[in-house]
Amino acid sequence: MSKVTFVTAYINIYDKPINKKDNNWRYEQFEKLAKTGIQICLYTDSVSYNDLIVLIEKYPNVKMMKLINLENTYCFQSIKFIEYSLPTNRNNNKDINKYMFVQHSKIEFVNDAIHENPWNSTHFAWLDFSCAYILRKPEITLEHLSVLSMRKFIPKILVMPGCWDNLARNNTPFILNDVNWRFCGTFFLGDAESLINFFNLYKRHFESFMREHHKLVWEVNFWAWLEANTEWKPNWYKGDHNDCIINIPTQYYALHLNNNLIKTTYDYPKIENFEPSSPSYLYHNGEHVLNTRYVNYSYSSSGSYIINHPKDTLITKNIVSKLDCDFTPSSYEEMNESSIDLPSFETYSIGLEDIRLYSFNDKIKFIATNVNYIGSRSNRMITGNYDPDNLSYTNYNIIQPPTNTGCEKNWTPLVKDNEEYFVYKWSPFELGKINGETNKLEIIESYEILSPDFHRVRGSTIFIDKDDTLLGIVHFCEESWPRQYYHMLVTLDKKTFKPISYSDPFCFQHFGVEFCIGFTIKDDKYVLWISKKDNDAIMVNIDIDKIPINHMIK
Repeated sequence: MSKVTFVTAYINIYDKPINKKDNNWRYEQFEKLAKTGIQICLYTDSVSYNDLIVLIEKYPNVKMMKLINLENTYCFQSIKFIEYSLPTNRNNNKDINKYMFVQHSKIEFVNDAIHENPWNSTHFAWLDFSCAYILRKPEITLEHLSVLSMRKFIPKILVMPGCWDNLARNNTPFILNDVNWRFCGTFFLGDAESLINFFNLYKRHFESFMREHHKLVWEVNFWAWLEANTEWKPNWYKGDHNDCIINIPTQYYALHLNNNLIKTTYDYPKIENFEPSSPSYLYHNGEHVLNTRYVNYSYSSSGSYIINHPKDTLITKNIVSKLDCDFTPSSYEEMNESSIDLPSFETYSIGLEDIRLYSFNDKIKFIATNVNYIGSRSNRMITGNYDPDNLSYTNYNIIQPPTNTGCEKNWTPLVKDNEEYFVYKWSPFELGKINGETNKLEIIESYEILSPDFHRVRGSTIFIDKDDTLLGIVHFCEESWPRQYYHMLVTLDKKTFKPISYSDPFCFQHFGVEFCIGFTIKDDKYVLWISKKDNDAIMVNIDIDKIPINHMIK
């Protein structure tokens, strides 16, 4: 996989420090980027060259590119005979004409790096030279940047973060005297062709813009104008001048597995107003057991619920099946939820949701989310014994979370030395045990995970033996409309349950609502049970090498 090449530049334009930020301060900020190991093409002028060539000696990942003095840049040369003024509402010390030219030259530096391409990259990104100072959690975000450099992005892409809505067409006066934060400016990423096209847009429109308006505006203002008044339409996403600036939406680099999946559809029984949703799989004492959740709702094309109930109550039924060695069900029988002898309250959701099956002390256990047995509108977890032969639940308990919360879902069960553990959170990683006297989950271990995406990860499947580790699937959501679910394989240390490594995010069939709580391995293939839009439950298998586990967890 060809890593992303990052491009930056330092052109010395100030005679004195601005807001106490001198050259040494800027060099210190740049070193924070260099230390990540990302591939950097560095541009500078003849004034700063000697300082920077010494600075980067210890960083083989930083390549000094050709010297470019400001007066030789395209934007400077193209308008040197045009009279112009600067925006009225600006920082008079910082936003001088030289600063504006440096900002407009970003895409010229990127364009040159693409043609030189010292690391044979397909995708390139711009990073402001001293941008590390805007980070509130630098250790986490710089690790995110390092992982980002190894992502495999879609072939055609130009992603640019920004703060504001797009500029209206022909609304040029709005950008002439005030900064417009449609784009942040500090960071953008794209494939080589898209970025070259961006520079060509400069060559087509920058000089004519200046001849018409005689105003040297910020580069982000000109970009907003380009988006509003030309064919240029970058992939904009919500960002700000802080850590979230590199939070590129996952759809631009997630693995899309659909074409590599071998799909098996079961002959699920028809239940009026219900559809098969999330199946949970367990191999226990020589038997293959599958619990399939049935739900009385579906999703509209806009992502909203369509509930088949006069009071819009969400109802869950659970169907148990015994599978043969090819994972084909031999029967479908409904679990008897009346075997749960707890008061049931009228509420918006009824039934045991998203059951996970796992083995403990020679019994099949379950953990599920529930609302109607709780006595409030809060979600809580219920654990107990799952008896597929008698279609019943026994020895069940409502488990209180470590702190009082409104919603509990997706705890991951783990078993070691005849004791039950649950992953409660993934970042910070929190491992808990249930206090048998209070039926409360107590956190016994907690530590920070720096790796990206883990701050939003939740459990999905149980974890199974894989070589000398435990392997399972986790998921996270991006709150677009409709929501998008992404999944990752994660390995754990068998003895400590410490997360070790993980895969790139992936989706199964589409960018949208997908769920997977059934997982095993057979004949060098992953076997998974998935649902699409909480309906359409199917079994799929895929070659193990199609989802490489290539990132170490920090």
